[in-house]
Amino acid sequence: MSQKDPISKPTNVRWYGGFLVLLLCFVAYLDRANFSVNASPIMKAIHISPIQFGVMTTVFSVGYFIFQIPGSLLVERYGSRSILTFSLILWSIFTFFTGAAGTFVSLAIVRFFFGVGEAPLFPSGNHFFANWFTKKERGRANSLMNGGSFLSNIVGPPIIVAVAVALGWRWTFYLAGILGLVVAVLWFIQMRSRPEQHARVNSEELALIRNDGVEQGDGQKKIAPWGLFLRQRSFWMIALGYFSTLWVVQFFIYWLPYYLQASRHLSFKSMGFYTSIPWISITIAVFFAGTVSDALMKRGWSKYKSRNLISIVGLLISGISLVISTTTTSAISDIVWISIALGTAGFSQTLAWAIATDLGGQFTSTVGGWMNTWGFIAASIVPTVAPIVARDLGWNAAILLNAAITILGVIGYALVQTNQPLKHTTAKPESVTPSDITA
Repeated sequence: MSQKDPISKPTNVRWYGGFLVLLLCFVAYLDRANFSVNASPIMKAIHISPIQFGVMTTVFSVGYFIFQIPGSLLVERYGSRSILTFSLILWSIFTFFTGAAGTFVSLAIVRFFFGVGEAPLFPSGNHFFANWFTKKERGRANSLMNGGSFLSNIVGPPIIVAVAVALGWRWTFYLAGILGLVVAVLWFIQMRSRPEQHARVNSEELALIRNDGVEQGDGQKKIAPWGLFLRQRSFWMIALGYFSTLWVVQFFIYWLPYYLQASRHLSFKSMGFYTSIPWISITIAVFFAGTVSDALMKRGWSKYKSRNLISIVGLLISGISLVISTTTTSAISDIVWISIALGTAGFSQTLAWAIATDLGGQFTSTVGGWMNTWGFIAASIVPTVAPIVARDLGWNAAILLNAAITILGVIGYALVQTNQPLKHTTAKPESVTPSDITA
């Protein structure tokens, strides 16, 4: 018996892979934090207005959402290892070129292709988690993806400000681009698209994953049944929920530093500290949401209760907090309420990816790419709309608009039937009863 003990325990290669996905997302959002934190010096150097700067972030998001679905199809065809490597190399190159841009047009071109390069990131990460993790681990797994993204907004701003002050804002992009290329090599060497392809995965870990993982199909490459998906309510409602979620989160990714300077009159050098606080909140929140969701599922709660209800409650609290933040009279109290709003919005951002896997099964990348496309349609609108609203009505009006958008997310997540995977064959589906949603 003792001789069998060493091989009876599953390895944990999947969690190492999850950490690497966290690292990739950290690098991706570090590049975005660069653009946000350096908003003032970039506008001054290139002679553009806040609205023109908003156009730059919109251009990035347009490139990002246009290539979401093509990127998702490439992931399903070639796997997460190859596509994530290619994606990371491409966006790192254009991160480097961001630092070299000298005109409005050249910067717009670079930011568009930066969005194109980064587009497959989240569908690839979600595809990796679908292949490598069990259903009851998926909440925590997806929290790694989002946690890495938001961690960059905690660690990044102080470093970015320090480098910008010492070497100039352009060097923050040069160094981030080099870091991305290093991480791309690490990912390609260390990971594989499926656990059975990895030499360090033992039979026990593989059995654990396969016994409670996604539907694997017959091993043949299949084309996602878009016609069937587009006729199902859950496919549209997960898009609506994520549209709302990303509207709120992306507003603060792009405009929080400038908002605090313009509305609360904080200095550029203080941005490293003040902008980190809300991102600490959302980073803690995404890990908390994933852990709680998985724990509820282990206790026998339905996917709807474990995923959707947490997302709904999170967005409700987020919207209320945003409204309250507009009534504050000090920068600190404003930041506290924004931190609560961002943190609770993070619940739905993390669990939406778990819902996408629950709905999509073997077509997880397609569902995730569709969902993220609508998220970045929102992210394409908000960077330009926000400064226009702020110019005409004030920054409080822009914040209240964000609060109103959370209502759409509540409706979306409430109407997603997470307990029933999307129909992907022409076979008659099982009937759905009210208990499927409320169980």
